[in-house]
Amino acid sequence: MSDIDEVKTRTDIIGVISARVTLKKAGRHWKALCPFHSEKTPSFIVSPERQSWKCFGCGKGGSVIDFVMESEHVDFVEALETLAEKAGVKLERRVTDTPESRLKEKILTANHLASEFYHFLLTKHAVGEKARSYLKTRGVTDKTIKTFSLGYSPNSWDGLLKYLKKKGYDEAILTQAGLIVSSNRGGYDRFRGRVMFTLKDHRGNVVGFSGRLLDPDAKEAKYINTSETLVYSKSNVLYGLDVTKAAIQKENEAIVMEGEFDVISSFQAGVGNVIAIKGSALTEGHVNLLRRFADRLVLALDSDIAGDAAARRGIEIADRAGMDIRVATMTTGKDPDDAARENPGQFKKALKGAEPIYDYFIASATKRYDAKDSFGKRKISDELLPVIAKIENPIVQGHYVKKIAVTLGVSEDAVGDGMRKAARSQVTGRKEKESSTQENKKGRGREENLELYVLAILLQGKTIELYEEFKETLNFAELTVSSVRQIIEHIDRYLKDHKVFLIKDFADQLPHELTSTLDEAFLWDIADLLDDEEHLHKEWTKALIALSRSNLRRRMGGLSREITDGNDKSFELRALTQKLKTLDNPR
Repeated sequence: MSDIDEVKTRTDIIGVISARVTLKKAGRHWKALCPFHSEKTPSFIVSPERQSWKCFGCGKGGSVIDFVMESEHVDFVEALETLAEKAGVKLERRVTDTPESRLKEKILTANHLASEFYHFLLTKHAVGEKARSYLKTRGVTDKTIKTFSLGYSPNSWDGLLKYLKKKGYDEAILTQAGLIVSSNRGGYDRFRGRVMFTLKDHRGNVVGFSGRLLDPDAKEAKYINTSETLVYSKSNVLYGLDVTKAAIQKENEAIVMEGEFDVISSFQAGVGNVIAIKGSALTEGHVNLLRRFADRLVLALDSDIAGDAAARRGIEIADRAGMDIRVATMTTGKDPDDAARENPGQFKKALKGAEPIYDYFIASATKRYDAKDSFGKRKISDELLPVIAKIENPIVQGHYVKKIAVTLGVSEDAVGDGMRKAARSQVTGRKEKESSTQENKKGRGREENLELYVLAILLQGKTIELYEEFKETLNFAELTVSSVRQIIEHIDRYLKDHKVFLIKDFADQLPHELTSTLDEAFLWDIADLLDDEEHLHKEWTKALIALSRSNLRRRMGGLSREITDGNDKSFELRALTQKLKTLDNPR
């Protein structure tokens, strides 16, 4: 047994998943609201027999390792190591020995060396004097420079490239790491003449960099960042988390800021539970990462997030994840960096006085529009009602309906009606989008879904008895979905050698490329049918007839085309037509 198989075998998938979501028994499976997308009807199914899970809403699924990877936003290796430690399994073999994992390791090592190079030039070399002076004017201490691994990139064509070449790295790897830019004249350093902020993941791996220009008259962008690489994704990295995660966990609160200097100045002012998202919008990756450490987010951003569509989307993601979201408004300075340096006491007071996100939205709207005239009321309601309509807790929603009614000087019924209209509009738009997305994702029509449904009942019901009925009604060679047809062929062979159908034993004998379809069918939510044997049999018979009817019509269509082409298939067509009539009008 491989290390991976042993970890899966010794891990209770129900225990792992129930630590993150509320699971309820549903027949032989367990069911929950999906933790990876917003839904009101549970479509997330877990099978202890198959040790697998699948969401029939967003399409995600897999093993317990896949769940840890998805929910904790870690790679395969870390997920396996985490589960192995919990299960008491000692990993004997390297699981990182793949081309992609080896490339990731090389990039991470190159990034680490680059960080040391930049840090040395800032702290020890004469070339970093200008950068040192600049940081002093910003109030950055030597201790902070070390804590956050700040550095300086020399204003030379290929200083870093030459250094890393001496360390044995070729241009191809350094280009993939985002450290070097390729050109016809040869590679050159991406970062030149900039204060360097080292970007690390929450485990402390150097995944990229952000560089700030020192020359105010330069025509280049003030800030540039590492481009997307195998190890760096802006939407999944939070600046400073490697340093501040312990404080965030202790306070059960993460203070979210926009830029690196915001975090650094706050940290020096004694506020340790801070991170930066390098912009104004939280992403799903950010939220998944932060909720591992805290339940509350305090947004201390530069811009008015109430009017920022991207920021609002991020807030909706955090709200759906069940996080307590608040907004701190700076009373001094133009941003948290200024506020922390100018008046640390007032800055801390502003953070402690952060108001709930919906109160902030109401306050922001009434500052920008006059709540006393009809136009202002309309603008305020247009902005606030779609937001309030998305609140799932009816008590909280009712509180804000009342508050908006008082603010606008109208009845709660009027606000409620407007909110319901906004909600219907949102649902209609979302359904259209989801319908389109699901259709494109699955790429299946009615007949293909019907075949999968038949397989679902066959696998989850009394397989041996149901298969006998299947053989009497259908020929599996006529099935249109290749993976469904192959699985049923395997069932046919399996039942010739076994008197009992055991899903785990059957799955172990199935080719790996068929397991995805097997799991989709086996996790299909038919718990209500399985609890009622009579209902199950009726639904099974109905599904078999529907599939037979569909097969006959498809065959008849083919014969009709052959007749059109001059082939005499009229006798066969009449025979199929009679069969179809029998199915349509059973005695």
